[in-house]
Amino acid sequence: MRNRLFRWLSPSRGRLRTKLLWVYFLLVALPLGLFTLYAYLRVRGAVEQQTFAAAQNAFDDTRLSLQQIFSELDGVLGILSSDPLVYAMASNDPGDFTYIRRLEDSDQLSLTFRHLCDLSGVGRIRLYVNNDYPYAASQSGIVQISEVENSGWFGLLSEQGGRRWFSPPDFADQPAGEREWYSSMQVIYNPREVNTPLAVLRADVDAGRIARLAGDTSITENGTLFLLRGSEVLYSTSPAPAGADLAELVGNLPPCGSGRWDRIRVGGKSYYAQCSALSDPTWHMVSVLPTDDVLRLSRQLRTGMLLVVIVLAVAAYALAYTISRSSLERISLLTRTMQAVEKGDVTARLEPIGDDEIAQLMGSFSQMMERIDTLMEEKVEQGRQIKNLELKALQAQINPHFLYNSLDLINCTAIANDVPQISHMVHELSQFYRLSLSRGREVIPLADELRHAQLYVDIQNMRFEGRVRAEWQLDPAAGRCRVIKIILQPLIENAIIHGIFETPAKTGRLLVRTCREEGRVVIVIQDDGAGMDEATRLANFAPPPPGGIAETVGGYGVRNIYDRLRIAYGAPYGLFCESGPGKGTTVTVIIPAIEPEEPEEEDAL
Repeated sequence: MRNRLFRWLSPSRGRLRTKLLWVYFLLVALPLGLFTLYAYLRVRGAVEQQTFAAAQNAFDDTRLSLQQIFSELDGVLGILSSDPLVYAMASNDPGDFTYIRRLEDSDQLSLTFRHLCDLSGVGRIRLYVNNDYPYAASQSGIVQISEVENSGWFGLLSEQGGRRWFSPPDFADQPAGEREWYSSMQVIYNPREVNTPLAVLRADVDAGRIARLAGDTSITENGTLFLLRGSEVLYSTSPAPAGADLAELVGNLPPCGSGRWDRIRVGGKSYYAQCSALSDPTWHMVSVLPTDDVLRLSRQLRTGMLLVVIVLAVAAYALAYTISRSSLERISLLTRTMQAVEKGDVTARLEPIGDDEIAQLMGSFSQMMERIDTLMEEKVEQGRQIKNLELKALQAQINPHFLYNSLDLINCTAIANDVPQISHMVHELSQFYRLSLSRGREVIPLADELRHAQLYVDIQNMRFEGRVRAEWQLDPAAGRCRVIKIILQPLIENAIIHGIFETPAKTGRLLVRTCREEGRVVIVIQDDGAGMDEATRLANFAPPPPGGIAETVGGYGVRNIYDRLRIAYGAPYGLFCESGPGKGTTVTVIIPAIEPEEPEEEDAL
C-alpha cells in the first residue's frame, strides 16, 4: 500500500490534469492557510517562544551545573590517580615502604584529601586499599576494601573496571549515612601488573546538593526534571507529571542531544521533552513539560478561519479546473498524435492552436516529423546509390574475368609459336586482370593494389614506347595494410592519359610514394603533366552535397573512388588533390592502417 501511494505521488506518474488541479489547489490553499494561521500563531508563537526560551535557559543552566559537579568529581580522581602517595598507601608489598614512611604518607594523603575537598567543592574523598595495616583504618579517608567488598556498588565497579559514576540507588545496601551520595569511582591498577586491581579511589558529593540544584530550577508549573542512567530514574523533582506513568514516560523520551524540545504523547496527554547526556554517556538529564503549560492561549480563531479556508479552497479548485481544461485538451491532442506516430502513422501532423508554449510545442512536433520524412527519403536515396556503386563494381569484374581467360589462351599460343614479345605483353595483361578479379574479394593488401598499378604502367609503356618514367617509393609496412581494391589504377590512368600525354612532349615523370604514419597509410601519386583548372578539380574531388552521393558515369572514375573511400572509411580519410594548369597534379590518398586479421594465401601469378 505504501509503495503504491509513493508511486501515485511521484511527479512522473498520474494524469497531468489531476496533477495540475492539485497544484492549483495547493497554491491557493497555502496562502489562505498561512493567513488563517497568522492570528492563531501570533498568540501561540509568542507564548511558545517565551516559554521555551525560559525553559531552555533553565535546562542549560541546570545541565551545566550538574556537569560541573560531576566534572569536579572526575577532576579530583584524575589528580589523585597520578599521585604516588596513592600507590604507596595501596601497595600490597610491605617491603616497599617502612612503617614510619607509611604513617607519614598516610597523614600527607589525608591532608591532600582535605585540600582537594575545600578547593573543588567535593563532599569527601576516600581510598579503599587492599591491605591489613592497622593504621589504614585510623584514617577517615582510607578504608580497607574488605569493609565494602560485599556491597553492590563494589561488585559493579569490579566487573566494569576503570571509572564509573554512582548514585544513591546504588548504595541502597549501605548504612544510612552512606546512601545519600553521588560518587565518581576509579579502580587503581598495580603498575607492575596493569591487569591487577590495587585500590579504589572515590570522590563523593552530597545528594542534597543535587536535589537543591534541581529543585531551584523553575521551568513550568507542572514541569519535571529527571536524572537518568539508561532507563533507570536516579532522581526526579516530582514522582511524575500529572496523568503520566513514569515508566511509560521514560520509555517514550526523545533521543538525547537533539538540542530541541520534542513532542511526545504519554497516557493520552501531550508533552514537550528534551534530553541531554552528561559526561558519562549513560547518564542523562531530562526535562518534561506538559503541553497545556506551554500552550495556554490557543485555538480561539481556528474554527472560523478553517471554515474560510475551506470555502475559498473550493472556489479556487473550481476556477483551476476551468482554466486547466483548455490547455489540457491541446496537450491530450498532442499526446494522441504522438501515440499514432508511435504505432506507425508517420503522416500524422498537428496544426498549432493558440500562441502559447503548448502551441509552440505542437508546431515543433510537426516540424520534427517533416524533418524525419526528409531524413528517411535521404536515407533511402543514399541506400539506392550505394547499391548502384556495388552493382557497378560487380559489373566491372565480369568483363575482366572473360578477358583474363582469353588472354591466357593467347599467351599459350604465343609461347607455342615462339613469339616472346606477344607472350610478355599477354602475360602482363593476364596478371593485371587477375589482380582486378582478386578472387572476388573487395578488400586486398595494398601491395596487391600497387602491383596492379605497376602492371598497368608497364602495359602503357609497352604500348607507348616507354614514354612514362615511373618511380615507385614504397613502404613495406604500408603494403601489408588492407585497402578496398581498384583505387590506384584509375588515378594513375588519369595521370598518364589526362596529364602526361596532354603535354606537348607526350612524355613525363610519374611518382608513386607510400608511407605508414600514426595509424594511417598515405599514398601520393604525382605527375608533371598538363594539370587541371579549378573547375575540373572541383568536379572530380569536391565533396557531394550533404546526405547525397555523386552520380558517376561508367565504371571506376575518380568520383567513384572518392565516394567509395568516403563510404568505406569516413572522415578524415579520403581523396585529396592539388593541381594547376601547367603545374602537374598531386593526388593524395589517406586511409586507416588496417592490419590483416589472419594470414591470407597469396594468389599465384
